[in-house]
Amino acid sequence: MFKTNRSLFQLIASGVAAFAMHTAYAQQPIPLNDLSAFTTKSSDWKIVGNASADLSKENALITSPGKGVLACLHEKGKYGSDYELISNFKHGDLDLELDFMMSKGSNSGIYLQGNYEVQLFDSWGKKGAKYNDCGGIYERWNDSKPEGEKGYEGYAPRFNVAKAPGLWQHIKISYQAPRFDANGKKIANAVFLSIVLNGVTIHENVEVSGPTRGSLTAEDVPMGPIRIQGDHGSLAIRNIVVNNFDKKPATLSELTYKTYYGGLSETEDLSKLTPAETGKSESLNWEILKENNNYSYVYNGRFNAATEGEYAFRLQASGNSYLKIDGKDVIKPEWKSNNEFRVGKVNLKAGDHTIEVFNNKRDGWMRPVLGLWTSGPGFREVAYHAKSSAMGGGSTDPILIQAPTNTITRSFMDFRKDEKAKRIRVVHAASVGSPASLHYTYDLDKGAILQVWRGEFLDATPMWHDRGDGSSRPRGSVTLLGDDMFLGRSGKSKWEADTTGSGYRPKGYVLDDSDVPTFQYQAFGSAITDYVSVVNNQYFERIVKVNNPAKDLVARLADGSSIEKISEGLYAVDDKSYYIQLADKKLKPEIRGAKGEQELIVPVTNGEVKYSILF
Repeated sequence: MFKTNRSLFQLIASGVAAFAMHTAYAQQPIPLNDLSAFTTKSSDWKIVGNASADLSKENALITSPGKGVLACLHEKGKYGSDYELISNFKHGDLDLELDFMMSKGSNSGIYLQGNYEVQLFDSWGKKGAKYNDCGGIYERWNDSKPEGEKGYEGYAPRFNVAKAPGLWQHIKISYQAPRFDANGKKIANAVFLSIVLNGVTIHENVEVSGPTRGSLTAEDVPMGPIRIQGDHGSLAIRNIVVNNFDKKPATLSELTYKTYYGGLSETEDLSKLTPAETGKSESLNWEILKENNNYSYVYNGRFNAATEGEYAFRLQASGNSYLKIDGKDVIKPEWKSNNEFRVGKVNLKAGDHTIEVFNNKRDGWMRPVLGLWTSGPGFREVAYHAKSSAMGGGSTDPILIQAPTNTITRSFMDFRKDEKAKRIRVVHAASVGSPASLHYTYDLDKGAILQVWRGEFLDATPMWHDRGDGSSRPRGSVTLLGDDMFLGRSGKSKWEADTTGSGYRPKGYVLDDSDVPTFQYQAFGSAITDYVSVVNNQYFERIVKVNNPAKDLVARLADGSSIEKISEGLYAVDDKSYYIQLADKKLKPEIRGAKGEQELIVPVTNGEVKYSILF
């Protein structure tokens, strides 16, 4: 947020834009090889190769030479518009996503159209969240109001899911610009359709009645730049991707239909049958039918692609259906229930194309439904059906488990180590929730902490709704740690993923006076206890005690694509996704390569491994 309101100042000329966003198709990354996509009056903004933060020092951001990262190295106490960064392109409706890193105690913000601020802030460990915390939509301001009432309309994020300083965080903002009539009069307010921070939706459909505090202009405008605040602390940004919705949407016209009744199969050759009805329609609509079951119909029409590029179609139809463009399948024939959606993508040249939508239903228990949506280069998803023709996707009232006190829930837990990995089901998982909104899942079959997360506790709907499948899901910003054994033997180049040869025997857990569990098991000839606690509402401390450890026993504290030593005893894992901090800074862990990744290994020499997981 800005310290004071500022008057309108002249925008940089759009004609000098090195990054011509007005010509962008679909998602477009902003290259960070130099600062040519932006304008700033300050030397604080630089292109660097990497960044990290000192957890023990206020506003300390450390950078290394290179390209790909945008860094602001700002001395606190110096304020003003000269320190901000302004894009050389203007926008209206926009999706924006990027990674950002805060230094300790730092404060910044992203202004859509130069006027509507989404706060970036070091909110790590705060129990709750306000409008000025990370991901908040900043308040508006009126100097004419009495003290204490000048600020209004700020919107706090639903949850505080901010990560620790020096870790990369991810934000995605879907923004709809204010609307104006032909005379320039505003007829609709700006809307934040959604803001997703670190994988958690923290805002949905938030309408903003006017520019937030510190705006570039006093009034709403149809177009404006992206501004990034740089006068309240140091931060780094990378992987900026924008989707500028400035193109005309595709249109669907000249729709004609044919309907057929009876117990026809989805493969029936309709060209050999006489249709029961034929006609024209303004939009797709199942209500052309005279019967609610045992029917087939075909729509044909003209689909006009205003811009060349990739088009995504989403189809909802009861029973068997397909979608063809220019006679080719985009969504292949398949049976679905009336609350399921299917999607297909196709690259189209600008101009007219033929479209065909088919639907066949022989299941009397389903109500008819037909919906078709399309998104494409430069435009958000639009609907081509009558409102009464489609229906919301199937939903069930969620069964949620809160953690107002220390709470343990046993369930199956599904996870993937990464997007390409196969889904794995942990069948003896214990999820441990805390009132500090920090939670974790423990695999009782391996003595492993599978995942940690910040936010709400569990969604038990898959486990308890109807017959259920026994699984639950985390409700927050999840950091996956892995599901291999914590302990192993030194000298092995390959870490044992399972308990083979370890003599592993689970012994359950015991609770202390605060209902915090200590997990117990036997492995490698030793009795082992595993205690995890929350520290300062910020992170987990783990203490693993091993009775009479074998001489070659080691512990693997982390594994990931990369492990980077930040300072003595502090290591960043998986491209600064989370930290491992050793309690004993004199301990010298080994960072070793394994299968193209890295592992952080420490010896278990004194019968105890103590470290913290900061995320």
